[in-house]
Amino acid sequence: MICRYDPQRVYDGTAVHGEGTGCHRSDVAEITGLGQAGLTPVNLACSGAETRHVINEAFKENTASQAELLAQVAATQQVKVVVLSIGGNDLNLSGMLRRCAAMYMAGDKRSCASTGEGDRLLAALPAVEQQVTLAVQKIRQVMSQASARSAGYRLILQSYPSPVPSSARVRYGEGGGGKATKRTLVGGCPLWDADFDLMHDTLAPAIDAMLRRVATATGAEFLSMLGAVEGHALCEQGTSQAGPLDDAAELGDTMEWVRYGTADAKISQGHQQEAMHPNAFGQQALGRCLLALYRNPSTQPCNAGTPRSQT
Repeated sequence: MICRYDPQRVYDGTAVHGEGTGCHRSDVAEITGLGQAGLTPVNLACSGAETRHVINEAFKENTASQAELLAQVAATQQVKVVVLSIGGNDLNLSGMLRRCAAMYMAGDKRSCASTGEGDRLLAALPAVEQQVTLAVQKIRQVMSQASARSAGYRLILQSYPSPVPSSARVRYGEGGGGKATKRTLVGGCPLWDADFDLMHDTLAPAIDAMLRRVATATGAEFLSMLGAVEGHALCEQGTSQAGPLDDAAELGDTMEWVRYGTADAKISQGHQQEAMHPNAFGQQALGRCLLALYRNPSTQPCNAGTPRSQT
């Protein structure tokens, strides 16, 4: 069954209009979870944004940097909490995953782990840590100049979940790679075992630790999302993809919470740039984690066991 993809129904005016465009502000984006706490969420995020787009550069349909957009909001409204998720695009993590997928699909016996992709990303962490620190400082500067109504705001810096499980938890065998394997055609997770482990066991924890250091150094609250989709990651055992006859509203506890996709085969859920990002289930799970931390600052860490119906 081939489904019609209509991004306007999910992203409204921030949907993809062409290659490289569209901020992808979902109708169930994580920040909407704070609506349950009586807040009015304002979503300034933009898919693909880097720290420079927070600090001083416009990006996609954002007509100014996110810091400047925040200043505009804070000039007229009381800001109670600012949530920042940044750094992954500076590292070009999605680009690395695409290269890993391309090697598997080509039947190339090399993995990202064996070709040093992981080492290069780890080597880039100190420079990105400095940039994330500057982004947090810029937000502090903006809020220091905001209306006195926002004086008691909270700043939350969060990390990322690993989109994939460890290799021991993948529900499809590695095989010999290529475009015809189950990992590619059925699961949409064309990676060698070594790259599942690289992402889940090494890179995601290292990025989490880097962002935690920034939060500690700048006095921001830290929300670790490292385990947020554990048990629901892409191609993970014990979960499945929603089918055309399934009622998605009833299946969030058993479904994958990450969009599948392949590199050059153009097989994905939605646009290629959405691949290996949280899907609607994942976004709602992240929103529940954020809500839990907002209500109780001692709530740590976030994990997939957070109840679906938390109110």
